[in-house]
Amino acid sequence: MEKLKKGIALLTAGMLVVGLLSACSNSGNNAVNEPAATGGNNAVKEKVTLKVEMFDRGNAPAGAGPVTDNYWTKWIQENFGDPNNIEMEFVPVPRNQEVDKLNVLMSTGDAPDLVFTYDMNTIYNYVKDGGLAELDSIIDEHGQNLKTFLGDEVLEYGVFGGKQYTIPAKRTLQYTQSTYIRKDWLDKLGLPAPTTTEEFYNTMKAFKEQDPGQTGGKVIPYSFSAINGTTITSPGVLMSSFVEKLSDEDFYALSLANYIPEITKPGFKEGVRFLNKMYTENLINPDFALDKDGKQFESDVANGRVAAFTALAAHPTLMQSGNVFDTLQKNVPGAEYIAIDPFTDAEGKTSKGIYDPTGIHIMIPKTSKRAVEAIKYLDWMSQPDILNQLTNGIEGQHYTLENGFPRAITTDEAKQTFYNNVDIALVINGKDFGSQEKNIEATALAYPNYTELAKQTIMNGLKDGYTQPRFERPIEAEIKHAKMLKDKAEEAVVKSILSKQDQFDKEFDGHLAEYLKIGGQAVIDERRGAYQEMNQ
Repeated sequence: MEKLKKGIALLTAGMLVVGLLSACSNSGNNAVNEPAATGGNNAVKEKVTLKVEMFDRGNAPAGAGPVTDNYWTKWIQENFGDPNNIEMEFVPVPRNQEVDKLNVLMSTGDAPDLVFTYDMNTIYNYVKDGGLAELDSIIDEHGQNLKTFLGDEVLEYGVFGGKQYTIPAKRTLQYTQSTYIRKDWLDKLGLPAPTTTEEFYNTMKAFKEQDPGQTGGKVIPYSFSAINGTTITSPGVLMSSFVEKLSDEDFYALSLANYIPEITKPGFKEGVRFLNKMYTENLINPDFALDKDGKQFESDVANGRVAAFTALAAHPTLMQSGNVFDTLQKNVPGAEYIAIDPFTDAEGKTSKGIYDPTGIHIMIPKTSKRAVEAIKYLDWMSQPDILNQLTNGIEGQHYTLENGFPRAITTDEAKQTFYNNVDIALVINGKDFGSQEKNIEATALAYPNYTELAKQTIMNGLKDGYTQPRFERPIEAEIKHAKMLKDKAEEAVVKSILSKQDQFDKEFDGHLAEYLKIGGQAVIDERRGAYQEMNQ
């Protein structure tokens, strides 16, 4: 299986977002043919506007300004825009609605010059409908720094049908999720950190029965938000730990993209049953399905009600100065989370899906007239000194050096001018210091109040990790049915968790049968056929 995973690279299966991309197929004026506003001898007198998508996570500190007009947008204007006679305009897109919003912008022809998404089926639809600019020649002419930084391996993930349609960001660490648990509550009850699923369950029972945080019965032993793939927390690692060992062919046939519950895998149902049992015994948040944006989850953690949860490792929402864990410290002095990795499979491993070596995919719509400027922007960003400032800030203002690595400064002033740079430095996901060990160290130092916790969550998130299988051709059935299948799979999980225990099998099996009927079986059959084609 490992050989197959490493040897195949073209398209990760993902979810399909429904929408007519009429503007995408409009021939329009391709940006390649437009004059560029550049510095030096090629400069033109007329100033042009470059529009760039920007995630809005709703996490701007007081006094920081909006994501479209703040310290760093002004810094980019002064250091890239002004010298190149370009007016930078940043277009906000809510993070938890990004695919739907992007589809609307693309279909109406209003998309910015630079857009991005993690969703591969959305990307493939744009490619198939002729909605994206071909980038090979523009990158060759204007993106040498970009090519050098990303390298051929990363850029290859953006090649479709032999042409470069996207620019994948480089992901320096491929970790996803870790589980967190209140150490102070463990200490109060004299309990060790759980290392198996059974131990985890027993610990959650003890927290519920003994309420070590004295919450007045409001303790949530294990919490997560809506199962929709857009929040930082999910019980996916727990559910997937029940999946039985698969043959290589079944692994390829039954796998789906991250964030889509893989309800057809043998054993996954038992993971959902486990959560149903926890729900029945009041061991999970009873209102998780209503928490669409994860804000209630964050509030519950910050107010000291949550014993344990599984979420993205080393995440700024939790660990950045002034965010959830800092608020918890203010609300509940002495409260402390540690990282655990308890969800064991039949072999005793803590297997979990991890990311490809790529981050977000950056695209230029075919309707854009500023493809050259867009590539120049990414090329400028890819220079080592510029990228260092965008990812770490200004030395002395946003960080100090510790053993050669940047350690974040956490004053209120520093927070106001450095909070969303992970969304500004488009070409990288993480920090790149040349090795996994150094990258972990550098990433953890971004959270000076939680450095050791961040480091441990990253190592947990990498341990026993596997990447999703990739095919040499798109899976057309998945392109066609993925949005419906995603919705149905999420519905199956949620309603099965919430069902009465004696109705669980009927509930889950009914949703599974419908899932297979509306396209799930067609996806499995085509993926199995594609696997067999590769191994003839």
